[in-house]
Parts: sequence; structure tokens; C-alpha cells
Amino acid sequence: MQRTELLTVTQGPVFVDSTGRRARRLRLLAVVLCLAVVAYLGVLASGLFGSSVDLTTAMPTPTASASATASASAG
Repeated sequence: MQRTELLTVTQGPVFVDSTGRRARRLRLLAVVLCLAVVAYLGVLASGLFGSSVDLTTAMPTPTASASATASASAG
């Protein structure tokens, strides 16, 4: 006993977005992701090729803040 099944093949896409909202959202998502990658690569390149920062001038130290407090209270 052989059983034969007939399959119907439909032509065309299964899901059609006639408004184009899905394509716009995907395009916007792709642009945002590309901008994020470009920004990351820029930060990476500036870290590799940029100049070094002297942390003693960039951050306050306990001795600098103590002397500033002493001079402010004396004056």
C-alpha cells in the first residue's frame, strides 16, 4: 500500500510587508549598528595611536587637595 501525498507549491513570498515599515526599521537598525562600530573603531584607534595622558595632572592627588585646603583656610 503506497500512499501518495500531493504538495501544493505556492509562488511568491510567504510574508509581504506592503507598507515598507519592516525594511525601514531594518535599515535604521543597520545604520545605528554601523555608527556604533565606527565609533568603537575610532576609540580603539585613538587609544592605539593617541598620546598618553599623564595621570598626575588629570586626577587630583591627596597631597594636592591637602595643600589646596590649607591655603584656602589660611587666606
